[in-house]
Amino acid sequence: MKSLLKYSVPLIFIGIVGMGAHLYDPPERPLAFVQKFKPAVAIRNQGQLNKISKRGKPLFNGDTLRTNQNGFALVQFMDKSLAKVKPDSRLIVRGEVENKDNTSTRIGLELGEIFLNVSEQGADNFEVATSTSVASVKGTEFGATANDYYWVKEGEVEVSVSGSGESVTLTDRSYGQVQDDGTIKTGELTEDEVEERDEDYAQMNEQMEPEIYKIRFIDENGQERVIEVKVFENEN
Repeated sequence: MKSLLKYSVPLIFIGIVGMGAHLYDPPERPLAFVQKFKPAVAIRNQGQLNKISKRGKPLFNGDTLRTNQNGFALVQFMDKSLAKVKPDSRLIVRGEVENKDNTSTRIGLELGEIFLNVSEQGADNFEVATSTSVASVKGTEFGATANDYYWVKEGEVEVSVSGSGESVTLTDRSYGQVQDDGTIKTGELTEDEVEERDEDYAQMNEQMEPEIYKIRFIDENGQERVIEVKVFENEN
């Protein structure tokens, strides 16, 4: 019996998107950046919870990214891996960055669901962990939920259960669900099921693209000026 993924309807927010350069002094190097988002998305850093207001927000070791029932985000890691974070999700980002070719990342998925496109890795350099299982990723496209359901679109993921020690390797179009007794139930996904999951995340990505509005105004010299503003339509 296959696990079903839950879908949420996104709330769209009005905001101006800006992207700037960021300078950091070692050893405080960011592990990732929030490249796209729809509110409400927030980051907890050193005990403080702050809503994200612009693109390019950095995520450092130990930061928690949270989306509410209408929020989602696209996160890009330093090795160019990508994570799409669904509504009602909470994850902790941990790891180290020496340079773009030498990174280690561990995502603690406490709530919700993510889909990742992970760049090719060395041994155990990219992991997704829940409270009971760990997925070691070598480079693949796959989804994970906080209740220990994993599915692979393409590539290879090794899933291990912390308590029982059981592990399986999931490959193209397969899934694994950790059971209450510590075993892992596996199976194959049909092409339609993979496309359904793909479409869900593709819609999220499209909804994160803002409309471009041109605003005309007269400046202090009497000249007409035009500025472009990126706006997320509010569907409430």
